[in-house]
Amino acid sequence: MNIKLITILFFVLLTSCNSNKITSIDFHYTEPGISSPSQISCSSNLFVDLKNIRYKKITNENFLNKFEQQLNELKKSDEFSINSRIFALINYKDKNIDTLCIGEYRGICLNGNILSHNDDFHNLIMDEIDFFDKKLYDELRRN
Repeated sequence: MNIKLITILFFVLLTSCNSNKITSIDFHYTEPGISSPSQISCSSNLFVDLKNIRYKKITNENFLNKFEQQLNELKKSDEFSINSRIFALINYKDKNIDTLCIGEYRGICLNGNILSHNDDFHNLIMDEIDFFDKKLYDELRRN
């Protein structure tokens, strides 16, 4: 009986120590510099209609840990809206999904709530999805 109880307690402690609740993030994003006749709001329907949409699924635990930590530090903002260029579905272990939208240069919206802009968080995402295609820009700089 004691062995079963200890085993159960060990399993509960082991699974609760893993603070990363995010299992993956699906990013859908435009090419840099794309203009649109009107502001793009945080809606998956609008991203379906845009041309040249890129997609990247992130499952890298190191990135997910940094992402979750920085996301949890963001506070609500008084900003009115953002011009979304990145639409993301954040998938959690408990099967819940959050919606995140990010502007090309600034602006963060989580589940319809505008959050305070944070350059570190913004750059973490932009670098991971290679939004600005650094290889292309490096090549252009060399020529």
